[in-house]
Amino acid sequence: MNPDSQRSEAERTLLDLAQRARLGFALGTIGLAAVARQVGGIPDDLLVRAVAVAGVLLLGVATQGVTRRLGRFPLGLILGIAGDVAASALAVVLLAERAPLVPAVLLWPIFSGGLVLPELALFVVAAVEVLLLVGASIGLAPGALPLEQAAGWGLLLFVAASANGELIRRFRVAQRVTELGFARAADLVHAMTPGEVAETLFGFVAELIGAGATPRLLLREVDGEGRLEVVAHAHLDAPPAGGASHAMTGGGLARDQGVWFEGARIADELGVDDLAGYPHAFVQPLADGRRVIGLVVVSAINHRVLGEEARRSLDRVAAHAASALARLDLARMVARQRAALTVLLDTRDVPRDNAGIARWALDAASRISGAQTRAFVRLHAGHLVCERAEGIQGDELLSQAAHLLKSASHRPVPLVISDTSTDDRFALGPLFAHGSIAAIPVAGAGAVLFTYDTRVDGVSSTDLELLVMLGQQLSLLLTRSPTD
Repeated sequence: MNPDSQRSEAERTLLDLAQRARLGFALGTIGLAAVARQVGGIPDDLLVRAVAVAGVLLLGVATQGVTRRLGRFPLGLILGIAGDVAASALAVVLLAERAPLVPAVLLWPIFSGGLVLPELALFVVAAVEVLLLVGASIGLAPGALPLEQAAGWGLLLFVAASANGELIRRFRVAQRVTELGFARAADLVHAMTPGEVAETLFGFVAELIGAGATPRLLLREVDGEGRLEVVAHAHLDAPPAGGASHAMTGGGLARDQGVWFEGARIADELGVDDLAGYPHAFVQPLADGRRVIGLVVVSAINHRVLGEEARRSLDRVAAHAASALARLDLARMVARQRAALTVLLDTRDVPRDNAGIARWALDAASRISGAQTRAFVRLHAGHLVCERAEGIQGDELLSQAAHLLKSASHRPVPLVISDTSTDDRFALGPLFAHGSIAAIPVAGAGAVLFTYDTRVDGVSSTDLELLVMLGQQLSLLLTRSPTD
């Protein structure tokens, strides 16, 4: 494989910039010298010297271009930098007697080398130039380039190498972070499961903060009260308590941007003891507009200060991850609704006895709503009878929600309580002190389909529509004759 093809677009741009700068420098030198000669500004020998220096630069351009086309990229890179050093040293030897500031051309290899070389290699180039400068000072005529002047230029070369190397290093890091961010954002577009979203996020965040194989979590918000559930994790000694669907309170966590936390604090916040084994943890919110979909948490040994470009890349990838999770939630909801409609519209296999109908009703309700408590209650001779209940005992339901069930059985429309803690109309018991309730009357049957979710606003409009459809089907099933 061509090594040049493995480089990023930014690195290839820097290589092309160095080549074009060499070519422009060489042609510009020849052009200026020729114009100056035409107007009598320089003698013939100075013209020849300038053309010789430019010729060496052009030779470096040609050799690097040819070797790069042949796939010998490292050799071409070395030849290009060597051509810059040779041309600059030749300019010092040929022009030092005429121009006292000519050693400044030795800064050119520092610039061109900084575009393509690591910082240490740039210091090697500066050291080679200093040796050539000292040799020129000794070999030239006395007074052409004093040794103390050569030492001053040498110090300047090392300072320039340090500054240029650090500047280019920061540019490369920022550019690679940007390109990595765009690549991971593209990966998230094709993610089909929360596990794939987590895998992409874990690797990206860990690389940015310099973390190794440390504990990490992907959490998703399950309601509007800051409660979170673990949907994926990695490098934990044991799964989080209660499994991946365990809801945990995440008060005080990041909301606007990624934040560093103490490992012990975040472990206490999320109830995951493995996080306490590391001194730091980075928490990045996954925001979709103004709504926070979830959080990604990655433990780390060292606290790394993130630059502006890293922050922007994190926000970009986090936004794509939030969109991916929202898309997966929507797909899951659509699949659940499709399955629920299939059950609702095909009642051929529903048992004809009351117990069988009640069992089918709760099974259908479980496909529609995520409510943990479901029950089917009928009114016989003015008394409530629980035909079937899931998530609660029938006697407990009747004792703690009797007023609500009787009221719902006489209503023509569903009875919905979005927050039971703020509703005191039906004297609900302590089991229903916090959450949301939907009670669907079954017309003509004196029955109620009851669901209770521990989340506030746990009954969506779509779920309610499907539950009403279920109530209508139950009305048909319960009022049909046994021989139908």
